[in-house]
Amino acid sequence: MLRRLRQLLPPGLAGAVLRLEQADGWSASPLAALALGTAACRGCLRLELDAALAERIRRRGAAGLPALDGAGRWRALGRRGLRFRAVLEDRRQVVVCDALHERLWLLWREPGAARCARRY
Repeated sequence: MLRRLRQLLPPGLAGAVLRLEQADGWSASPLAALALGTAACRGCLRLELDAALAERIRRRGAAGLPALDGAGRWRALGRRGLRFRAVLEDRRQVVVCDALHERLWLLWREPGAARCARRY
């Protein structure tokens, strides 16, 4: 499953994910659904970030972030330069990187339904 998840992430970021974190009473079913293409319209997975990458981000800030290979652009969240967000438009995913807690969140959403002609 983790191999499938790494395929969903940009190549520069896929190597930084160590494992999927599971909270109490939480199974890997969201990951399985995402891998099978049957995931809910919204979801979130919490992943463990590589400690070496987290340390590099803590020391160098945005310069320590992995490249997204044109899939999106990192933006800082807050003033400390330890949390960053990237929107991956082609995959309709949002990646949040937290170097302070060595966590990476993958959030996904399906495109909204097309609206019918409006009534005036």
